[in-house]
Amino acid sequence: MSNKREMAIKRRRRFIILVCLVFLLIVGIIVSIVSCASKKVSKKKTEKKSTTTSSEETVSVSSNEDIISSSSEIISSNESVVASKVESVVASKVKSKVEVTGNQLDKNYQNILLVNEKNPLPESYDNEVSPYLVKIDADLRNNNNNTMIHSGVYPYLSAMVRAAQREGVNLKVLSPYRSYAYQKRLFENQVRSVGGDEAKAATVVARPGTSEHNTGLCVDFNIAEDEFESTPMFTWLSKHGEEYGFILRYPKGKQDITGIVYESWHWRFVGIKVAEKMNDEGICLEEYVNKYAK
Repeated sequence: MSNKREMAIKRRRRFIILVCLVFLLIVGIIVSIVSCASKKVSKKKTEKKSTTTSSEETVSVSSNEDIISSSSEIISSNESVVASKVESVVASKVKSKVEVTGNQLDKNYQNILLVNEKNPLPESYDNEVSPYLVKIDADLRNNNNNTMIHSGVYPYLSAMVRAAQREGVNLKVLSPYRSYAYQKRLFENQVRSVGGDEAKAATVVARPGTSEHNTGLCVDFNIAEDEFESTPMFTWLSKHGEEYGFILRYPKGKQDITGIVYESWHWRFVGIKVAEKMNDEGICLEEYVNKYAK
């Protein structure tokens, strides 16, 4: 009886152990399945996140490229605006700005400012003209005393002198712009040289305020002497001066109108079309202004 009971207890223990082993096996299988499923889900999430991140980066890069492109357009636009404003300011500041393309000078540009005894400039005119003065290149002039010219005239003057020099004519600028004070000294010296007769002196040297040199629009060439008329420089200027907008300002037979004696060396810029018209009609600047611009 005791043996049977012990056998029963052993069988029960074996059964319990077996059940426990089966239970543990089932739990192990379940845990393994859950773990694999979890890993797959995690992997899918990682792949999805990676794809999303990549997409976001692509969008971000594309967006940045668009921003950079827009910024470049804005910068380019701003540069155009700034350039336009600068040109506008320069054009308004320098009223004498001339467009020159290659060797082609603007035939429409002109300046017929009339200065004489009846149309004097104020002593303060130096302050008005000084912002427009530019220095003449050294190879175009024969001295270092008077070197400035009106910026609107300079493209025409330089083109004319260089053209003459290329043809072997030694054309050089002697006296361009003069200040009011400088002209005053010249006039006073001339008055002394003629014995104090101001009226007589004024026919040779303009009174301060009545000289075209104060405008920066005229030039004396080479030598301010009567001998200039017989030089190749005068011959060349007489033939080609109007092509560059220059006229012989004080010609023969016009002293009663200009108030100044004949000066072969004194040439004045008025503009190409104006110069051609004046020469065609044989008139001086006073006559032109009275006839066409009064």
